[in-house]
Amino acid sequence: MNHILEKKYAFQAFNIFLFLFINGLFIFKYIGRTNYSPFLVFSLYTFVCVAVIFFQNKLSVKLTERALKTLYYSISISIILIISGLLVSINPLSLQVDRWSAIHNFLTNLFSGQYPYSARTHLGGYGSPFPAWQFFHIPFFLIGNIALAMIFCVILLSIVLVWYSKSYKKSITYLSLIIISPAFWYEAAVRSDLLYNFILCFLIILYVNKKNMKISTKPILIGIICGIFLSTRISVIIPLSIYLFSDFLQSTKKQKIYFSLFSVSIFIVTFLPFIFWDFNSLFFFKYNPFVLQSRQGSVSVMILIAMLGIYFSMRWKSDIYLYCNYVTITLVLLVFLTFLHNMVIDHFVNGLFSSAYDISYFNMSIPFLIYSIVNEPSNSNYEAINF
Repeated sequence: MNHILEKKYAFQAFNIFLFLFINGLFIFKYIGRTNYSPFLVFSLYTFVCVAVIFFQNKLSVKLTERALKTLYYSISISIILIISGLLVSINPLSLQVDRWSAIHNFLTNLFSGQYPYSARTHLGGYGSPFPAWQFFHIPFFLIGNIALAMIFCVILLSIVLVWYSKSYKKSITYLSLIIISPAFWYEAAVRSDLLYNFILCFLIILYVNKKNMKISTKPILIGIICGIFLSTRISVIIPLSIYLFSDFLQSTKKQKIYFSLFSVSIFIVTFLPFIFWDFNSLFFFKYNPFVLQSRQGSVSVMILIAMLGIYFSMRWKSDIYLYCNYVTITLVLLVFLTFLHNMVIDHFVNGLFSSAYDISYFNMSIPFLIYSIVNEPSNSNYEAINF
C-alpha cells in the first residue's frame, strides 16, 4: 500500500511540475520584459497553483451539490467573459502571432473566389491548418470573428467535463486551473487556435471513451472521426494513435480495413476541393500546408516519438487518466526534443525565448495535463506502472 501511495504522490508531483513548467515559460518570457521579477511572480504563481489543487479536496466537504453547481457555472461564465473582453480590447492586427489571420484570410479568399491557400496572413506568412479545421471556423467567420471559436470550445468543455466525470468538484478544479493558466490566456489574447484544437480532440476522446466506442465495434464511425481530426493539424495524430493503436491491433482484418479506409478517405475528401482547384499550389508550393506543418520536426525525433506512442498505447490499460498522462508526456517531449534538436543544429545561437522557438506548442498538452492533475488512476494500474 505504501508503494502505491508513493507512486500516486510521484505522479501528482510530476503533473504539477509539468503544469508549472509550461506556464512558467510564459511567465519568464513575458514578465521578463517588464520591471517585475519573473522569479518572484513565478514563486507566487506556484503558491496559487498548489493552493487551488489543495482546495479541491475541501470542496465536497464545505459546499453542497447546488453550491458546487453554481460555482462551476460561475467559473465557466467568468472565463467566457474574460475571453470576450480580450477579443474586444485587443486589436488583432497589432498581434505578432498570425494563427488567427491564417484562418480568417483563408476563409476571406474562399468566399471571394480566390484560391484559399494562397492567402497571406497579416504578418505576411501563409496558413498551415488543414481543410477540416478551416471549415470548422466558417460559422464564426460568418458571424464576424473566427476567435469566437475559442468561446464555443470553452462552452463545450464546461458541458462535457461534468457529463463525463459526474463531478462538479473535479470539473471546478479543471476550470480553475484553466483560469489561472498564463498559457491559456496567452492563447486567448493572441487569438490562437492551437489550444482549442486540442481541447476539441480531448473532448472527442472523452466522448468516445464514455460511449465505449472502439474500432472493434464501430470501425466506420471511429474512422470518420479520425479522418476529420487528422484534417485539422498533423500533431493530433499523437492523442488519436495512443488511444486507438492497441485497439487497432486487436481488431479483425475486416475492421482494420474499414477503419483505415474511412480514415484515409475522409482525410482525402477534405482536400479534394483544393486538389481540383489548384493541384500544383497545394502540393508543390514551398509554403503549402503539408510543408508548414512538418518543417519543424526531424526524422530522428519523429521515430522516437512514434516508438514512445506505441509503447504508451499498450500501457494505458483503458484508464483514461493514464491515457491523458501518456499523451501529455509524449506531446511535451515532442516539442522539447524538437526545440533541442533545432538548437543543436543552430549551435544555440537563439535562446528559447527568441522568435525562433514558439513555446506555445507546449500548450497542446494542456487539456490532457490538467485532467491528469485533477484525477488519478486506480490502484491496480498504479501497481502496473513502471518507467
